[in-house]
Amino acid sequence: MSVRRAEIPARLASISQRHSAVQQTQSSKADWLNRTQSFNNTVQEIVTNVMANGEVAKTPSLAKRLVKLMEYDTLLRVPLQGHMTMMAYEVLENPINLNEQNLYKAQVVSCAMELAQSYFLIMDDFEDQSKTRHGQPCWHLLPEVNNLILNDACMFRSLVNDILKVQLNGPVYTKMIDIFNEMYLFVAIGQYLDNTISKAKDISLYTLENYNKIIRYKCTYYCLEIPIMLALILCEKDNEPTFERIRDIVRDVGALYQMMNDYTDLTNEESKSGKTGSDIQEGKCTFFAVKAMERATPEQKEIFKASYGSWDPENVKRIRNLYKELDLISLYKEQHNFKYNQFMKNINSLPSDDILTPDLFMKMMEASNMNNWEIY
Repeated sequence: MSVRRAEIPARLASISQRHSAVQQTQSSKADWLNRTQSFNNTVQEIVTNVMANGEVAKTPSLAKRLVKLMEYDTLLRVPLQGHMTMMAYEVLENPINLNEQNLYKAQVVSCAMELAQSYFLIMDDFEDQSKTRHGQPCWHLLPEVNNLILNDACMFRSLVNDILKVQLNGPVYTKMIDIFNEMYLFVAIGQYLDNTISKAKDISLYTLENYNKIIRYKCTYYCLEIPIMLALILCEKDNEPTFERIRDIVRDVGALYQMMNDYTDLTNEESKSGKTGSDIQEGKCTFFAVKAMERATPEQKEIFKASYGSWDPENVKRIRNLYKELDLISLYKEQHNFKYNQFMKNINSLPSDDILTPDLFMKMMEASNMNNWEIY
């Protein structure tokens, strides 16, 4: 039987606290800025090389357009998925194998992951008819884009496949393609649920089961599970039991991600992505909508039914007042703490001989900047 790990040191366990030393904070920020600049340079290099030698090169105007899209979207944000994939590989790989060739392969996969993120964001903005992303007009709103938005997105997705095909081979390539294809499917299912529930005007759909499905498909799988799974494939340490343990551990983190997003939208704070929030107006299946349906009286449910999913300022005000009456902010803080503590308990309980380590998940938290989240 595996020996259980002792409680990991307080300096790792307490990710809720900000860095105690200003110098350490500045050093960490500088490191991530350097990582981002290096990552962006690698993305440009890989994309340019693949397009120069592929089918797209036969249509120069299209190659130029895809480069512009990359510059407009991919290079303007912190490459979170890419950083997390690279971080996971560096932790999981045997140090003796961290040579230039293997590190470059990991960079290629990380870049593919980040380009896939761009594909998802472009499609999400178009489907939601969002106005801004990264503090500028969404890609679909540019005059030269218009009805070419779907073609642009499809080309970008194909570019991801081309990058993997050029740089990888054998079982590693096959497994990577399988993972990326499953990721496309999962996110599409999440998009379907997210959009159909919000447009159905049926309050019976605002359930915890549906909310958890949306989190699983739109957030947890591709934001948290995929980076670790890709790293394990690169290290040739992948197997289904390990994938299952990853799912168990990150389930609570995915819920934290989505709950934080819902809270930010509700409190009218613009998200770090620069995308304006409008969950109430769009009728989204959020933590607050679900909990309102669980706590509301029949009369309050009627108010919710009549007001939710409306752009009328008075209806939005009624929903906000309803949330206050139901004390949902307090409930959010309570649930946020519970999910966070459960996550910490799970990583502290990992067997000492497990491929997955507390250090891996702590570094993933650092990469995702969760250590700067406010824990109530």
